[in-house]
Amino acid sequence: MKKLLFLPLLALLLLPLGCNKETEYHRARFLRPDNVALYVYADQEWDSVSFETTESYTLSSLAEWCVIPEEHQSLTIPYSNALVCCYAWLHFDANTTGEQRHTFLHLDAGEYSIDANVIQLPFLCVTNPVQFGEVLLPLNVGADTEQATLVFTVFAPWTLTTDCEWLTLATAAGRAGDWNVVVSFQPNTTSEDRTATLTLTSRGVSEAITIVQAKPVEE
Repeated sequence: MKKLLFLPLLALLLLPLGCNKETEYHRARFLRPDNVALYVYADQEWDSVSFETTESYTLSSLAEWCVIPEEHQSLTIPYSNALVCCYAWLHFDANTTGEQRHTFLHLDAGEYSIDANVIQLPFLCVTNPVQFGEVLLPLNVGADTEQATLVFTVFAPWTLTTDCEWLTLATAAGRAGDWNVVVSFQPNTTSEDRTATLTLTSRGVSEAITIVQAKPVEE
């Protein structure tokens, strides 16, 4: 993730506009996000926005948890009659509030003053089991299921813990990235369904993952 910081501040794409001395072309708009918000996960530390403009600009954030590095906050464009494509990085504090939070990015470019929405989700990026809105659904397995796989993406070092004795984890910690963690189960020989809770933690944000193992099927 930190390698992103060494990329150039701006990627400039100069597009000839075919203007003559009597014609001026002015434009500014966000490309990412466009008509929807930029969504980031609770443990996400970096992301980027892009916009195009014909004007020198300043870019600001309206929230303390979303910071634009100083070198990405403004640019004086020395060109005329050219559309410049710009990229800026954003740095986020971890969202440990348990609630979704929202801010605007404000772009001032000549006569243009436009905003883009940024929404920081209150949960981690877990894709198996399935996230439904802000609710992480349980992972259901059969009484004789031997293994299942948890799938998630984290943006910082992580840990996965549980005090359940009838399952084991192939991996309990790791670095940022995409992960598939195999969970192995002992057969359920009881007369009831049983439930285990695993806790995935990244950047101080914890997500409870519920696994429900069904009782044996009566013959």
